[in-house]
Amino acid sequence: MAFDLKWTTALAAALLASGCNRGAGDDGWTADTDTAICTDAQGKRLPDDRCRQHRVGGGGGAFWYFLGRGRTIPFIGERAQGGSFRAAGGTAYRSAPTGTAITRSAAISRDGFGSSGHYFGGARS
Repeated sequence: MAFDLKWTTALAAALLASGCNRGAGDDGWTADTDTAICTDAQGKRLPDDRCRQHRVGGGGGAFWYFLGRGRTIPFIGERAQGGSFRAAGGTAYRSAPTGTAITRSAAISRDGFGSSGHYFGGARS
């Protein structure tokens, strides 16, 4: 039993620590360093490979967007805010961590207790 408790505690601590760099309201990650992400012309995030396929500035509808330290790194498909399409002079930008290159998924309804949650057995409540 004590062995299981150690693993449970360690796993809970690891999961808690892995979420510490998440932004408020689960809206993305907070950049620990000056970060460059790939976006379309409207500022919606694209996979970074889209910008790497082209030389300086991106291309083919993909552009590097530069975020300062402490800014939120958005999910793929969501709009980047608080940065610029122009790099600040003298600033070294890093690629966003690979763990941030995910798409936010929508909630899935499986016809569980959703709209019919007020029924109990065969009787209505």
